[in-house]
Amino acid sequence: MALDITYNWNFNPLESYPTASGETDVVFLVHWQLYANTGSYNASAIGTQTVGPLESGSTFIPFNELTKDIVYGWVTSSMASGSVDSMYASLEQQIKNQINPPILIQQAPWL
Repeated sequence: MALDITYNWNFNPLESYPTASGETDVVFLVHWQLYANTGSYNASAIGTQTVGPLESGSTFIPFNELTKDIVYGWVTSSMASGSVDSMYASLEQQIKNQINPPILIQQAPWL
């Protein structure tokens, strides 16, 4: 069954060092939330991801210039290979299980 699922990432809060390598507000840890929605059914996952502050060869981006797309790139590129696809698959399965529950928990008929 192919589902039309919309995925939405959120990144909040961002943890940062007050100063590092001569820069200020250097993000090193991102709290993320991933939401999946089909309109009637929802699933979500949460976590944290360490991102390398001032990685060699990278350009420092001031905290107030960060965008959701920039942080998305940091988070997804820092995750283990295949992690993002696995999360999408897990959320899709959660929604499928809501639509067609594999297990029913029912009250005894005599109660």
